[in-house]
Amino acid sequence: MIEVDVRKSYGNFTLNAKFKASGIIGITGKNGSGKTTLLNIIAGIVKPDLGYVKVNSIDVTNLDISKRNIIFINQDSYIPTLKVMDHLLWGFKVRSMKVDKDKVNEVAKALGVPLNDSDKKVAKLSLGNRIRVALATALLVKPSVVLVDEAFSNIDNKEEFMKAVFTICKREGIDLVFTTQDSHEVMLGNNSYKIEKGTLLEL
Repeated sequence: MIEVDVRKSYGNFTLNAKFKASGIIGITGKNGSGKTTLLNIIAGIVKPDLGYVKVNSIDVTNLDISKRNIIFINQDSYIPTLKVMDHLLWGFKVRSMKVDKDKVNEVAKALGVPLNDSDKKVAKLSLGNRIRVALATALLVKPSVVLVDEAFSNIDNKEEFMKAVFTICKREGIDLVFTTQDSHEVMLGNNSYKIEKGTLLEL
């Protein structure tokens, strides 16, 4: 469960966002509407001027990024020098978790990760496949929340891929917040919102 009630101003722009939701949360809005700012606040990259962020009833507003159990994914959220399989196992290494090879293969296949290129460096993959690797890496360590900032846009068979990601999140109890400029895509979430003139509105 994610609960947000925040205000953040940059110059003449002010973002006001308030919601309480779990599961798959879609947020749409034009470029510059504040979508990324909202995700940055939830992640802890940006601090709100006013308000709070709670994850599973715990106030994380002033908690360090590394302690929030939140993973942020955008189009550059991959380690280019790692080979595909090493990237998939990276989260286990960082969090000192036991590797579940069956789970790694299961998630990788579900998300269309090119396992035939497992010895290839991630930087050598197409942008879409880099995103597949990044999201699989994130989901494998079962964070409380995954934030996806317009990273679905470069994926082939995008809607099918999104549904595969959502299925894994629901099964593992992971809340996922994604942003998009597509008014159809945003409705694929079980909670959908739009940022208009700096205010988050429920759809």
